[in-house]
Amino acid sequence: MEATMNQPAGNAWRRATERNWFLEYIDVCLRGSGQVIFMDNPLTGLLNFIAIFWGACAAGMPQVGIGAVLATLLSTATAYAVNVDRDKLKIGLYGFNGVLVGAGIPTFLAPNAAMWAFLVVGSIVSTVVMLAMANVLAKWNCPAGTFPFCVTTWFVMLAAYAFPALSITGLPHAALAHVPAAASGAFGAFEFVRASLISVSQVWFINNPISAIIFLFALVIEDRWCAALAFLGGAVAVGTALIFGANMGAISDGLWGFSAVLTAPAIGCIFMKPTPKGLLYCFIAVVFTVFIQAALNTACGSFGIPTFTTPFNWAMYLFVLANRNFEKKGV
Repeated sequence: MEATMNQPAGNAWRRATERNWFLEYIDVCLRGSGQVIFMDNPLTGLLNFIAIFWGACAAGMPQVGIGAVLATLLSTATAYAVNVDRDKLKIGLYGFNGVLVGAGIPTFLAPNAAMWAFLVVGSIVSTVVMLAMANVLAKWNCPAGTFPFCVTTWFVMLAAYAFPALSITGLPHAALAHVPAAASGAFGAFEFVRASLISVSQVWFINNPISAIIFLFALVIEDRWCAALAFLGGAVAVGTALIFGANMGAISDGLWGFSAVLTAPAIGCIFMKPTPKGLLYCFIAVVFTVFIQAALNTACGSFGIPTFTTPFNWAMYLFVLANRNFEKKGV
């Protein structure tokens, strides 16, 4: 999205970045952080990093915040080095996958030297994967989304099983599909709101409601529709998971809602206008994201790796590409 920082401070920052290459680089990195949920705004990106560090430190895992910053710096530097399109580079489109790679790897692997080496390589490669996928999807005028992060981090997670130097701490145990037990337990209004908030912060692997509020405030700065839809996407996903009896613990931890947090603004206000028809379409996409999440949980569970935000990417591809046909017919 186009930045809307029209305040004097925003204009002064923009002029400073135009005069100083290092400030431009920092600006691009911050915009990359903001682009995780489609925001081309350095202040949004800065607040995102603050939220990541708040939640990571509260959980005793500061390496998640450090990894997110380091990976953003590296993935953005790689984009400069390989001469990507300058307009796309300057709005952060080659940094947001790096943010997620950098937060994801330390979440599932212990912070030793091997993990940091893998993080450095993964951060650099995420830009290459982004370029490759963008080139493939360009013919359909469809964005790559966060799928480059998913692909890159999947390879890292699967490789971890082959290298004893990488200590696995948070990956699920590989298991064949089985019929789950029905969910049970109390889940009132407070738990529902908290789970919806945690769904927002889990986009960045953070399980913290205060971080979630900071993330949402960061979105409000740039686009209120995006902030509202991000939260509502998580809420609808939580409700859908509850209706179908998903595991209560996973719901409470936001693990059924984080992909929907991305789907809702993508379909509801980024790639379509928030009209009544558009919002209904968005609602259907969000519900189907939960179904995709369930399917991919089953598939990825067999390999002992998380789905990451792949459910969002598949939902976005399907519903954005279908919308091209609707636009031609005036639907």
